[in-house]
Amino acid sequence: MPENTPTETPRSGWFLMPMQALVAPLLAMPRVAKRALALLLDSSFCVLTIWLAYCFRLNEWTVLTGVQWLPVFVSLCMALPIFIVMGMYRAIFRYANMAAFITVLKAIAIYGVAFMTIFTALSVPGVPRTVGILQPFLLLIAIGLSRLSIRYWLGDAYQRILHKNMLAKVLIYGAGTAGRQLAGALINSAELNVVGYLDDDPRLKGGVMGGLPIYDPSDLPVLAESLGVHNVLLALPSASR
Repeated sequence: MPENTPTETPRSGWFLMPMQALVAPLLAMPRVAKRALALLLDSSFCVLTIWLAYCFRLNEWTVLTGVQWLPVFVSLCMALPIFIVMGMYRAIFRYANMAAFITVLKAIAIYGVAFMTIFTALSVPGVPRTVGILQPFLLLIAIGLSRLSIRYWLGDAYQRILHKNMLAKVLIYGAGTAGRQLAGALINSAELNVVGYLDDDPRLKGGVMGGLPIYDPSDLPVLAESLGVHNVLLALPSASR
């Protein structure tokens, strides 16, 4: 009988399925939502880099209190409008190129000059002058690395998903050990794209294994039309095809 309890540790290549399941919703988000996430991320970097600047200046981990929060407020009020006007949120991250990174550099340079003018050149009582120097550089590093990481992560995932969508879609009959092994073996297939499992066990119906949904075999006619499934691969211990 088929072994239907998914308890075995995933094999090589299996981790790519949950990763694709995680990335796909991010790529499918409306552009407005993506820009809102980018704004939230950059806002977090503004706060984080102010705190790090204080920690470097004081040479110890510290908690911001009182007037130390003023640079945070100024950073948020200055950086985000500058970033928006400079067009940092127009580019889709997965297509970010050298021009986009130059835009980031210019925007943070403008912000840095203004921020250093307030907290280093003019000085604010209770705020070390070095905070005005350190924070813009830390912010450049944080935002630059985040853009590179997101571009690499989402861009690579986007290409994989695009490639997968062009392949023949198949379902695997059997969500047991043999099915998981077959799905793992096909994760990098140049011909087939596994889009889910079929299994007779009612306990597994509606579940998700390795990022792939498990369907009832009786739903096959509907799935063939809705998912564009071309074939069903048998993955039972007693069946080789």
